[in-house]
Amino acid sequence: MSDSQKCDNKRCPSCYPNWKADEAAARKQAADDKQDCIDCWRYYQKQAEAIVAVDDPIARNRAINAAYAKLWLEDRRFQWAGLAAFASKQVGCGLLNAAEMIGKSNQQRRAYQQWDQQRPVLDRFSPFASPRMPMADQATGEVAHKIYQMLAKGNTALFLDIWPLHVFYKRHGLERFKRCLPERKLLRGSVVWPIGDRVPFGGLQPDVERGFEAIDAGNIQLGVESLARHEQINILQPAMYNDPAFATLMRANQFAWALNFPTSSAREVELVLANQCTVSGTLARRERFSDKPLANLADAGQRMAFVMRAADQFDRLLRNPIERVLVENSIYLIAHGR
Repeated sequence: MSDSQKCDNKRCPSCYPNWKADEAAARKQAADDKQDCIDCWRYYQKQAEAIVAVDDPIARNRAINAAYAKLWLEDRRFQWAGLAAFASKQVGCGLLNAAEMIGKSNQQRRAYQQWDQQRPVLDRFSPFASPRMPMADQATGEVAHKIYQMLAKGNTALFLDIWPLHVFYKRHGLERFKRCLPERKLLRGSVVWPIGDRVPFGGLQPDVERGFEAIDAGNIQLGVESLARHEQINILQPAMYNDPAFATLMRANQFAWALNFPTSSAREVELVLANQCTVSGTLARRERFSDKPLANLADAGQRMAFVMRAADQFDRLLRNPIERVLVENSIYLIAHGR
């Protein structure tokens, strides 16, 4: 055997007398790198948990909106986060609407229960003596409760997934981000994750890596598209839209709104690129889901098309000198909880 052949063996004691120590050092370095990745992910995950550590879903939503807005204000490459500030704000509008319907239903029920406890027995047999508690309002309250719960859960889970990804990349760069991304799943069971029964925490998704590669390369549009696909397909679809009851409620809302049924609960599905829930007099700063009664928000393809139309609209507004000022002002207000 020639010397060159012999020294191809990294464990040759003649050529590599310290091979055991070198291998041990390499193993320790790999273990230290892995643990460092885990510790970093845990640190940023705990920061995200602190942001959402609010019992009231509406107040929690405002904190989430503000965190998204601050990401974009600090780094304009994070255009997905700027769009997410508006989208999450729109979720907050849905929470407010659902809370109003729940409150109306609860108020009627409390008034009836109070009357039932205080009135004479004979009064209870009169159909006109008791406070009104319409079955339609009670049914609407139950529907609103389901929607309220699902919106709050999806809003929180998505933030816990994607905000730490942005912060890790911003602090450590693409190379370390990609090296550490597979280790994130090792936090399962030790972090807050409200959709663990539907989506495993930290699953390695190609859309995430592709999205941050695009951001790093300056391809903002591809970054937005990849992260939107991750958001809608990998997180929200299994967490919310695969729920048969929630999907049915969304279809019923669309049907009633599109056909203008006389109901106080149906609302148009739209994304308003402002800090208000809705804007009047202009279509430039809003994107509608659909005006068709059979349009299905729970269908991932239809929803992705809606999200990408909103993303394109957001990008166009940012390229318009006047509209850009209005958009930036809205995101600034959202960042400060307004």
